[in-house]
Amino acid sequence: MRYRILGTTEVAGEQVNGDGLRALLAALLLEPGRPVSAERLREVVYGGEGAAPNALQSQISRLRKFVPVERVGPGYRVSVDPDDVDAHRFARLVTEGRRAGRTPEAVRLLGEALALWRGEALAGLPGLDGHRERLASLRAEALENRIEAELALKAEPARLVGELRTLVAADPLRERPRELLIRTLAATGGQVEALECYEDYRRLLAGRLGTSPSPELRALHVAVLRGEHAQRPLIAMPGPRRQVSSFVGRERELADLRALLREHRLVTLVGPGGSGKTRLAAEAVSGPLGERVCFVELAPAAGVRQAVLGALGGAFTPGDPVAILAGESLLLVLDNCEHLIEEAAALADRVLAGAPGVRVLATSREPLGLDGEVSLPLRPLALPAEGAALAEALDSPAVSLLMDRARAADPHFAATDAVVRICRALDGLPLAIELAAARLRALSAEDLAERLEERLGDRLDLLGSGLRGGQARHRTLRAVVAWSWELLSAGEQRLAARLSAFPSGASLKAAEQVCGATPGLLAALVDKSLVQADRGRYRMLETVRAFCAEHLGEDDVHAVRLAHAEYFAGMAVRAEPYLRNHRQAGTMAELAAEHDNLHAALRWAIAAGRPATALRITAGLWLYWWQRGLGQEAAQLTVAALELPGAEECGAHYVMSVLQVASAASPRAQIRPLLERAERLAEQLGPAPEYPLIQMVRPYLAVAESDYGAIVPSLLTATTSSQPWSRGFAHLLLAQVRLGGGNQVDQASEHLSSALTAFRLAGDGWGTAQALLQMAEIAGWRGEHARELDLTEEAMALTSVFGDAEDTVFVLAQRGSVKARAGDLDGAKADLERAAGLARSRKGPEVMAAATYVRAEVARLEGDGGRAAELYREALAGCGHTPWAGEEELRARVLIGLGQVAGDEGLFREAFDVLLRTLDMPAAAGAVEGMAGLALAGGAAERAATLLGAAGTLRGLPGTDAAGVEAETRRVLGDAAFSLAYRRGARMDREEIVVLMSAPRAGAVSPAAHR
Repeated sequence: MRYRILGTTEVAGEQVNGDGLRALLAALLLEPGRPVSAERLREVVYGGEGAAPNALQSQISRLRKFVPVERVGPGYRVSVDPDDVDAHRFARLVTEGRRAGRTPEAVRLLGEALALWRGEALAGLPGLDGHRERLASLRAEALENRIEAELALKAEPARLVGELRTLVAADPLRERPRELLIRTLAATGGQVEALECYEDYRRLLAGRLGTSPSPELRALHVAVLRGEHAQRPLIAMPGPRRQVSSFVGRERELADLRALLREHRLVTLVGPGGSGKTRLAAEAVSGPLGERVCFVELAPAAGVRQAVLGALGGAFTPGDPVAILAGESLLLVLDNCEHLIEEAAALADRVLAGAPGVRVLATSREPLGLDGEVSLPLRPLALPAEGAALAEALDSPAVSLLMDRARAADPHFAATDAVVRICRALDGLPLAIELAAARLRALSAEDLAERLEERLGDRLDLLGSGLRGGQARHRTLRAVVAWSWELLSAGEQRLAARLSAFPSGASLKAAEQVCGATPGLLAALVDKSLVQADRGRYRMLETVRAFCAEHLGEDDVHAVRLAHAEYFAGMAVRAEPYLRNHRQAGTMAELAAEHDNLHAALRWAIAAGRPATALRITAGLWLYWWQRGLGQEAAQLTVAALELPGAEECGAHYVMSVLQVASAASPRAQIRPLLERAERLAEQLGPAPEYPLIQMVRPYLAVAESDYGAIVPSLLTATTSSQPWSRGFAHLLLAQVRLGGGNQVDQASEHLSSALTAFRLAGDGWGTAQALLQMAEIAGWRGEHARELDLTEEAMALTSVFGDAEDTVFVLAQRGSVKARAGDLDGAKADLERAAGLARSRKGPEVMAAATYVRAEVARLEGDGGRAAELYREALAGCGHTPWAGEEELRARVLIGLGQVAGDEGLFREAFDVLLRTLDMPAAAGAVEGMAGLALAGGAAERAATLLGAAGTLRGLPGTDAAGVEAETRRVLGDAAFSLAYRRGARMDREEIVVLMSAPRAGAVSPAAHR
């Protein structure tokens, strides 16, 4: 406190001396920020006596060393924060304490206010008598209010009686302290003394003032005579069930609940079964709330009134709880109100109205619905962020709880990624996690995670037992959900069962069309914690969904699944055009939110043998899957849909679905017959404006047939399309074909420039980013690393609007590689750590392999060959499971990197063979340059120069990554010999380069190379 006038006058701890200076300072501080006239100040300082005109000014000058004083018109003011003046802070705290009523918060506020007094305020300053009397009166009120609140909270009566006697002695005629003293004496067994206190006051008033006590005090006197204020102690009330296990994961909610209980008289903890409402309530009321607690467990009760009466004491069983509580001050906890919600709400309402000293904490799966109720929703425990490393995941509330309970049974239980999978599978539901921890006594974490993820319904039986303590409805997951289910009406049960068809939740529109939902029924399920509402979507916890799915009647199953599949098939078809224009980002977000629903609809349509529905989904999602990097997973589903009887009758949807499979690098033997059928069908269909990609059937078939001569002409035809997006896509593919064929960098750059223009015209940010990333790679080949980074950053900015899509891993990996080549290793590591985190959250091995590969590259550039080799091998392991687009190319790049750190020319040959087969000549050039480095190290400088020339031919540009090898080779050979050998390699065709790479020893040069 900077300015103190409630006692000695001080500024920042320095005492102000002199009555005149003290009076002047106090007068200004009592009006902070407001001007006080010079006339009023002279009256305060000089007591109304005359003073020389400059006397006040002299005092003001002296005062300015303590406080900033400003001249304002005919007066002065000090601009200070009122809360920095103890008198104003005191007044504010008293007002807040008055509003807080008879609560612990009121005791705290008033105690803080009274602690600001250090003696008599404004003593010896006659000009401020009015302020002094006002502050003294406010102090007396604060003291009385604090004592009254403490009495209501059953504080130590002996201490309060002593304080009240002091107040009565200080002002014998003041009635309120006398009334409080009489009440306290009567309530603590001193009825005779209370009556004597009243009689003394009556005689005092009659003798001094000729008056009688007020009607209220006379009524209190009669009540004391009748014994109505004698304390009737309650039989020992039950507190919450004593908890043995530690309290984990709800620290934030605990603080929130305790804050609400300090401020409100009715607080309801609302949440689904098993979310830990009872445990949180018990923990909250066991803490420092400063009052008595009556904890009423309603779960086993048949009625609320009888349960509350029993908790208050058997002697009062025939009575009314409200009458018993009317004179009490305590916290009444009504636990598990949901099955007696109407009765619990009615009793709580009566208690709040008839027992002003009582506050209510309720736990329920739905709010009580009373005026003044404050609800605290209790969600499942927070899960780790997607892609978080295990060390970080262990700090999340859900995983912390699982580890705590697992180690309680086995102190040596070790954390693995499986514990995170378990918590995710159980939605972070505390009871489910506790049951899972009990199962870990018999199952490994990996086995339990696998079984929880395999089938939705398994969890209800898998976690069927394990906790014998507590109530039966909390011993199994099935019992927890059944308790809530039985409280639903028939209509609510029917809707809940139908909503189980939505694995990723439903919008209002989807719920209405598929399930026949109404806003009212959905609101009822939300209120009863069966459904969670989040920004316009309605979602069930997986455990709840599993239970509700079991109750989807046989008559409903097919109809609901069919309606669900048709709804999302229509969504996929309607969304497809918007994935090619300026609405792309919003459409991607919409489809991503419905991802699980779309895939569930597709799987059902395949299983039900409905090709028309299935292929509408696969055709509509082609671009969505491509843009999110989900081609391989999608291709497996699409192939299954294409194999359904009658699939070819689906026209354009069939053709588009075949193209989706072809784009995912499926085995050539599988895709070629599909493309042949698709080509015949496309010719019959003619132009299909709803799917411009259909014109790409011929180029894709040419690739499948290894007819590279037909690829370019067919793509050139597509570049003449009237639709900008179609032109951009064709130019993008042409650029990739030109680059892959080798020695065509300039032509590829022209196609990329055209693709960039067309995609921007169409409003396709994703296509624009793909063109920019390819242009960035070419800039890197040319050694233009600043431009390479600029183009990559521009592409990242465009793709950032799509969120962390699966393909973001590859883009981050590319940017990390660019930064590493530019010498920014720290920036590269930051990108790669994020890419690795995202990759961990994805199931596909390809994304992890890509991120690991670039981490290996950074380690190699740092000179850590051992770590690089370890990472290269880890990336290689991710490239051999199932074929996916780019898998062979990435494997070859990994082999090249491993060859560089291991000095193994066999790895370069293997990579070179792979890249020739996949038509990726730029990458093949990297393998040739790697071999050149080994040749130079082995003393074959002439062979190294020839290999460098051959690499330049394959790429179309000299390799900047091999600049060091080239410089050393030139130094060893001399300029003339180097140039001769280099030109020899540059003149080689592809077959000759193959022979050169196949030479048995690093020092050997094939005969053909000497032509």
